[in-house]
Amino acid sequence: MDEIVDYYDELAKTYDHNRFENSYGAFIDKQERAVLKQLLTHPEEIVLDMPCGSGRFLNFAQLGIDGSKEMVRVSQSKYPNKKITHADAADTGIDDHSIDAIISFHFFMHLDEEKMKRILQECDRILKPKGRIIFDIPSSKRRKLIQYKRTNWHGGFSLSNKELSELAPQFDINRSYGLLFVPIHRIPKRLRPIFLSIDRILSNSFLKEYSSYQIIEMVKK
Repeated sequence: MDEIVDYYDELAKTYDHNRFENSYGAFIDKQERAVLKQLLTHPEEIVLDMPCGSGRFLNFAQLGIDGSKEMVRVSQSKYPNKKITHADAADTGIDDHSIDAIISFHFFMHLDEEKMKRILQECDRILKPKGRIIFDIPSSKRRKLIQYKRTNWHGGFSLSNKELSELAPQFDINRSYGLLFVPIHRIPKRLRPIFLSIDRILSNSFLKEYSSYQIIEMVKK
């Protein structure tokens, strides 16, 4: 984890600009926000953004934690009235059964099975009964199809829905959404906005597990 934290400490100040102020990043951001708007519809819920990174989704949450001190500084500057804490996702320091929903984006893909399992155990501890965790994960079915080979930690970890259920038996998969069925990085920039609706349709058809990523909503049993 130290390598990951160091990486994000270094790019924290330029993260939003470099990752999401371009046509590819904007495409992903719109898709992710559309799903969160569907799933987070109860303003009275206590929502934790973990890790909150630069605060991109803190408008959906009351609380945030991140393992990168620099990311915490950036997100706190955007949301000075929200409680944002420097903490490990596997040891949050949050009270038992105090959170209604957790959102966790662009995170599990950097880890491994054992680390993800420990974090989901921590989520189980802090979530209320029937609490939810909403996260994205690369599709192992898509990666097998394209013969993807992991070279390092960055975005290298993926799971199928079956593997996820086996890893976290204390949760049920309630809903899932596909993201990036269309290889948008291969589409000319000027045409990418046109493919937004097309990608939503294909990514949430019977082929959804073959999208590049899935957004999963799991409910605590």
